[in-house]
Amino acid sequence: EKPVEKVVEKPVEKVVEKTVVVEKEKEVTKVVEKVVEKAVTAAPVKGELRIASINDPSVNAVMNILLAGFSAVYPEVKTKLEYQIGDYAEKVYAQAAAGNLPDVIWSADIFTVPFVGNNVVLDLMPFAEKDATFKLDDIYPAILGLGRVEGNPGLFMLPASLDVVTMYYNKTAFEKAGAELPSPDWTWDDFIRNGLKIIAEKDKTGKPNVWAMSNAGWSWWAWVCPWLVGYGSDYLSKDGKKSMWSEPKSLEAMEAYTSLWTKHGIAMPLGTDVGGDPFILGKVATFFHIPGLRKSFRENIGDKFEWDVQLMPKMPDGKHRTGMGTYGFSIYAKSKQPQLAWDFIKYLCSPTAQLIIAKSYAGAPLLKSLANDPEWLNLPPPPANNRAFTDGAADAILPRTYPLECGSLYTGEVNQAISTALESVLRGKATVQEAFTEVDKRIQPCLDKHAK
Repeated sequence: EKPVEKVVEKPVEKVVEKTVVVEKEKEVTKVVEKVVEKAVTAAPVKGELRIASINDPSVNAVMNILLAGFSAVYPEVKTKLEYQIGDYAEKVYAQAAAGNLPDVIWSADIFTVPFVGNNVVLDLMPFAEKDATFKLDDIYPAILGLGRVEGNPGLFMLPASLDVVTMYYNKTAFEKAGAELPSPDWTWDDFIRNGLKIIAEKDKTGKPNVWAMSNAGWSWWAWVCPWLVGYGSDYLSKDGKKSMWSEPKSLEAMEAYTSLWTKHGIAMPLGTDVGGDPFILGKVATFFHIPGLRKSFRENIGDKFEWDVQLMPKMPDGKHRTGMGTYGFSIYAKSKQPQLAWDFIKYLCSPTAQLIIAKSYAGAPLLKSLANDPEWLNLPPPPANNRAFTDGAADAILPRTYPLECGSLYTGEVNQAISTALESVLRGKATVQEAFTEVDKRIQPCLDKHAK
């Protein structure tokens, strides 16, 4: 027992010292002591846990946190990390069909519906409900929704971060243009009014030196679909049986969204190449994305300009409508050691792991109990306004579920129909009404056939 106690205790105490605020140290230490006691008294667990993932810097940073936390409790279990090269979904399906998919698999909201529909992943709810150390009700319901399927009570992925799409803005560009800095009270009219000031300075060819808005997510559902909700509509009826892109309020929403390019000209045109990331290069004044980009921006922008983050502008419904998208981890449906796999992924949603992720600028805490924790709110800027990442969750929307045969907002016929319509409008080849009437014509037959 002594060797186990020595191995378990040291790494856990080290993590606590690095990540827990002083006033919470005693409370967290008690939890750690319970974990140590359980590990000491139980028979040592041995074996191998296989983990499938992608080789991505931000994912690798979180993976290292998981590996450290798991090895502290299970020092005699070997973890084998298997990077999947090429089309990730195809690799997962191929290994699942062969019955040799790793126990733990990296996933994302894009894969939740197809992985569940193809019986690739386990329902995590039974594990969460039986695990007294796991606080499911402390996780923001909205972010948990990205690991669920509409109409299914199960939970199929634990998310890594509270990934609310938020406005990154170039403070230097706004000030140089004499524009107001974005505020929580901004509407999209305010955004447009100040965006016009930013694009006023032109180069020799007549193009803006700095565009007010990036084009990087022009067809991403997390940019597009919140406009429908903010205008009092949606893209699917409540029962999921009717496509609603050509409804009057939907058309009004798409007119407003696409006008950022077609009417006001403040968004960077499609196909514009500035030789790299437009926001990092200072070629766009705003970019809408998740908190995990903070680390990259801090490293690559440096002192070239000042930047911060702010809530998305308000829609006509008075809400800061935006989308959410995240990655996380799931358990293979035929894993021979699902409990061990659960013990690996559950650490992701622990206060210790979430603070480590937040303090490394790799994400925002998905636990409600950490919302006001100064350990991450008062991190050295930029950004200074970290609270925008958690405040934005209140008005954020989740992707709706289409029948598997129809695709999703990310893939298949649904995605292709929406992207084609948007591009035709932004390139001046169709009106909003023409383009999005066609979207319904393409999607509705599939809903008629497969929606239940």
